[in-house]
Amino acid sequence: MFSAIRRRMRVSPAMVIAGLALVFAMSGGAYAAKKYLITSTKQISPSVLKALQGKAGKAGANGLPGVGGAQGPAGPAGPAGAGGPKGETGPAGVKGEKGPTGASGAKGVTGATGATGYTETLPSGKTETGTWSIYTQFVEPDFPGSLGSISFAIPLKGASEGTAYVFDLQETKNEEYERVIDSVKKPTGCTGSVTEPTAPRGVLCVYTANETLEGVEGHLEAHLRPAEFEGYGSSGAFLSGVGANEAPARIEANGTWAVTAP
Repeated sequence: MFSAIRRRMRVSPAMVIAGLALVFAMSGGAYAAKKYLITSTKQISPSVLKALQGKAGKAGANGLPGVGGAQGPAGPAGPAGAGGPKGETGPAGVKGEKGPTGASGAKGVTGATGATGYTETLPSGKTETGTWSIYTQFVEPDFPGSLGSISFAIPLKGASEGTAYVFDLQETKNEEYERVIDSVKKPTGCTGSVTEPTAPRGVLCVYTANETLEGVEGHLEAHLRPAEFEGYGSSGAFLSGVGANEAPARIEANGTWAVTAP
């Protein structure tokens, strides 16, 4: 029991002094009080103190945790960290449903009417087209009268004796658009058709779609003045050149034409 108590008690210098004082008091209080009153450990030899000191006991068990202290104030905010790397693009979301049709907007203001285009003469390099037809019945042979005419909707500026070519039905179908020029057969520059009439610059090209010739001879030509000049003027041309070789005779023909301003 005493050993257990000893293990639990820790001997301190104060306890040693108290014990000595008690011994001296029991052996002779007056003498001890006069001669050997010990009031400090400095009065005891260090070797005696060392011998009297016991070894430190084992540490006791930890006590119960104390009550937690109050929460301290929040510290200042730290500096912002560096941005992290960009994450991968996520998959496309599901397509949303079509929304309802919005209300119709108000009708806009009607714009002003533009100016009407007008030109007094056909611009250089521009082409105009049209149709032509002839029906003539000869009652006398060798009748040289004019058979028809071509009129330009837009006059040609400065055209008094332009070049013109009339192609009969067979030539138009076969696209044989050549003529003898200076004793040599040469292309005329006309390359169109009845449905798509064309003409080179400064030329009138006449294409035949239908043709009936009875008791006549010769070839239709486009003239500014009948039997005097093969060509066209600023407003158009006459179609002639076919004469009756017997009576009665008839010519019936029609087609398209194109002219391009010089």
